[in-house]
Amino acid sequence: MQSESAVANPGLVRLFGQTEAGEAVSLTAIRGRASKQLTRFATLAQQQLGDRAITIPPALSLVSRPEGELELESQHPQADAIRAWLRGNSTIAKKFKEVEVLFEIVRAAEHPGVVFPEESCFHIGLTSAGPIAYFEDHSCTPGGH
Repeated sequence: MQSESAVANPGLVRLFGQTEAGEAVSLTAIRGRASKQLTRFATLAQQQLGDRAITIPPALSLVSRPEGELELESQHPQADAIRAWLRGNSTIAKKFKEVEVLFEIVRAAEHPGVVFPEESCFHIGLTSAGPIAYFEDHSCTPGGH
């Protein structure tokens, strides 16, 4: 079976650009796209938060729950306003999921054959120094840490 390179897959071409004939998409390209999407997410989130007079610092940590909702996992003096912003915000949820998928691809490529625990949740931290993306193993149910 032929491997799916960016040449053969229009979705990969759209994400990572055209590659040389027969060349597969590199992990470096996927990492670069993940980083770029993380920055885009942070810019959008900080703009929307700023529009609501929600400040960073302090930093905040957003986590994806299995049902697709985003939740504030960190303590923040404006937590209620942040939760209200997250509720029903399909644009932020979609952008978060795009970043999550790219970081899942990177994680899987960096650790081939590893089965990650179901309790592994993807987080994006928004800090005054810039965004961070990470996985943490804990219960991904609301309120579960």
